[in-house]
Amino acid sequence: MNVEILEKLFSKRNQVYKVMLHENTNSKQAILKKYSPNNQKLLDIEYENMHMLKESGILVPDIIHKDSDSLIMEYIEGELVVDLVERLDMGEWTDSLALWMANLHKLSDGNSSLLKKDVNLRNFIYRNGQVYGLDFEEIGQGDVRLDLGNICFFILTNEPAHKKEKRIMMKEFLQSYEKYSNRQVKDIETFLLLATTEAKRRREANKRKKSD
Repeated sequence: MNVEILEKLFSKRNQVYKVMLHENTNSKQAILKKYSPNNQKLLDIEYENMHMLKESGILVPDIIHKDSDSLIMEYIEGELVVDLVERLDMGEWTDSLALWMANLHKLSDGNSSLLKKDVNLRNFIYRNGQVYGLDFEEIGQGDVRLDLGNICFFILTNEPAHKKEKRIMMKEFLQSYEKYSNRQVKDIETFLLLATTEAKRRREANKRKKSD
C-alpha cells in the first residue's frame, strides 16, 4: 500500500494528515495519524478505544491500518462541528451531536458513564445528518455533565463568542440530549463554570511555558 500525503491537518498533540492510499488499481482518501515519540502509548490506547466504540455501535471512523507509530483511519467526508458553530449554523447538527453523546454515555460500568473528555468541537464531524466522533486518547468514566459542560463551553466561546444564537444552540443540544438519554440535565451552569475555570488554567499554564 502506497501512502501519498495530500494535506497536513490541525493537531496540537500529533501529526495528522489527509492522505491518498494507492493499492493495486484502487485509490481512496484516508487520515494518517502519527504519534510523537512521547505519545507512543497513546496509539494503543486510541486503537483499543476506537475498536471498543465501533463494536458498541458508536459512530467512529474505521481503522484501516495500525503500525508501530501511526494509525490510518477512514476519511469521513463532512463538516467539522466547530465550523458549523463558528458560522452560526442553526441546523440539526445539535440534535445529531446530542444523540452521539447520549449513545456514548449509555456505555456504563454500573456506577458511572463513559466520557469522551476531549470534546473540543474539532473532534466531531457532521455528515448526512449524523455525527462521527474523533480523537479517543482520553476517554474514561465519570459524571456526564463534565462532557456536557465542556461542549456548552466550546459552543458559547468559539468565535463569534457569546452570541444569542450560541445560547439557542446550547439549549437545543441539551434538550435533545435529555430526550435521547432519558435523563434530566441538572445544574449544568456549575459544570459550565468548571469548564471555564479549567480553560483559564490551561491558558495560564501555556503562557508560563512560553515565558520559561
